[in-house]
Amino acid sequence: MSVCVAAVAALSAAPSHGAQTELVVDDDGAQCAQAGFTSIQAAVNAASPGATIRVCPGTYDEVVTVNKANLQLTGPRTPSVCTDSDAPDPNVDAIVQASNASGGVVNLLANGIRFQQFTVQNNTLGSGVLTGAAFSGHNVTENTVQNNVLGVYFNSNGATPSAVQQNCIRQNNQAGASSGNGVYSDQGLKNADISENTFFQNSSSGIVLTGTLPGAVNDVDIDENISRQDGSLLAIFNSASTDVRANDALNNTGSAIFVGNDNTGLRIRSNIIDRGVRGVRTSTAFGGNASTDVSIISNKITNSTSATGDGINVGPNSLTGSLISSNTATNNPRDGIRIDAGGNAGNRIFTNTLRNNGEHDCHDDTTGTGTAGTANNWRANAGVTENRPGLC
Repeated sequence: MSVCVAAVAALSAAPSHGAQTELVVDDDGAQCAQAGFTSIQAAVNAASPGATIRVCPGTYDEVVTVNKANLQLTGPRTPSVCTDSDAPDPNVDAIVQASNASGGVVNLLANGIRFQQFTVQNNTLGSGVLTGAAFSGHNVTENTVQNNVLGVYFNSNGATPSAVQQNCIRQNNQAGASSGNGVYSDQGLKNADISENTFFQNSSSGIVLTGTLPGAVNDVDIDENISRQDGSLLAIFNSASTDVRANDALNNTGSAIFVGNDNTGLRIRSNIIDRGVRGVRTSTAFGGNASTDVSIISNKITNSTSATGDGINVGPNSLTGSLISSNTATNNPRDGIRIDAGGNAGNRIFTNTLRNNGEHDCHDDTTGTGTAGTANNWRANAGVTENRPGLC
């Protein structure tokens, strides 16, 4: 007896207690002959808040809108190796696919919804999974989200924690608004966790978090993700009290971590970055104000690939009152740490290990009353080459 058939048999033997709390879906009855529904949306419509919907293997050509609180939707299996790009198999995977200009293939529009172990794909007009900004408690876990305009459109009001965890999010590069992003947020994201996901070949970025005003992104943890061949691992703007920790980025086609405008209390620590165009870069090229009170600590950045590739690059007018400490930056074509002229003042650059970088290990073009006539304080950095005596 198959696992799914056994599960259905067990459910049918369970005693009834009023409203149905577990519903089973199978598109063709081949895997779960006793399933009560052939459509996921039909099961959602029939479910009471708090119910569990178990979806058997098959192909579900439908837009799914989940608008009842605390529903749990569970597919048949977790993702395979994300970087293999194997096609999903409807004999073992629950594949949900559709084009939907007004939202995602799957839309989570109530509080406390759990969505796990599906393949969501082929939205040529929008996202794979959308979480509504007016709600919270979303949990998107162990899915494969692929071949959409963007992967997970992740927004939350922060009343309770939300999470995108342990997903394979790959090749979301269909043409359209915000194309090429694995996880994208621009409607507000608070009290959220993006962790242990694998991002693969998303042409813009694995993760983009932004908003119209400073603090639109607040109290978000971005931890232990893997990025392979994405444009960036992360691009972040207008954030407060956000932590980027222990991520692993390889072969990014842009800056592995891009820090845009108006971030405060941002912590970037213990990340491993190898063979990106650049390592960590701060910039106000898209407008806005410099970021402040940013900590870039204990990251290992090696082998940047651009001729202007630095381990850590502080672009003009982009960083003030921040700490760059205990990082290792080696074998980068230009500088280990480079601070460009213009507005980058009051930063502390302490105890970094900088070796074998092509132009300088330590480079600062600002002017002021700090170390070596710069606007910043450099201390106890282990490097050999510098553009001003006293930085390394």
